[in-house]
Amino acid sequence: MKKSVLALAFLVTFFAQSTAFAQGDAKLTYYVGVGPAIDGDIGLYGLNFSNELSFKLGERTSVNPSLTFYQSIKSFDNYDDKNLEQDNSSGLFTNATFKYDLLKTKKNFRISLAVGPSFQIGSENYWVSTVYGENDQPDHRYSIERFSRLGYTQQIAFDWKSKNENRRNSAVVSMSSFDGYWPWYLMATYRIGFKLK
Repeated sequence: MKKSVLALAFLVTFFAQSTAFAQGDAKLTYYVGVGPAIDGDIGLYGLNFSNELSFKLGERTSVNPSLTFYQSIKSFDNYDDKNLEQDNSSGLFTNATFKYDLLKTKKNFRISLAVGPSFQIGSENYWVSTVYGENDQPDHRYSIERFSRLGYTQQIAFDWKSKNENRRNSAVVSMSSFDGYWPWYLMATYRIGFKLK
């Protein structure tokens, strides 16, 4: 099952690239970005680091394979016992989205919606319970889960020109969902785009 999910993710990414290169006038932009993130399942703040290739298919459409790394940094809860602040999650996401520009102004400011499959490899550990043994010494119990799963992502992007003609500025809010939980991850990313073609 895991092999078939992984194969599907790679085929979608390959198809997106092949389709883009088949277009003679397709434009290619590489985006790199960073921003805050939330793991909504176990309540963690984090950071995300993203890389995306945008293959323009038409005036308002593009296909966008991307690779994003997420790492939690702090729990929503403020525990009195520092041993309970060990909750952690991280993940590597491979996405392939289809994006449509809802709004495009004469000054080339764009508001876009994107949707597509998301494949995640990651893990999380979180506090489950505390058992008290001899001398009332606490023994904290944690659950550890590892993920290799297919879900989907939805994004809204704001994209505008830079002073440099070969650059783009972009702000993206994305929601990634897995196992019927929506949204599992919420990410806001500021990106810089580099025109490659």
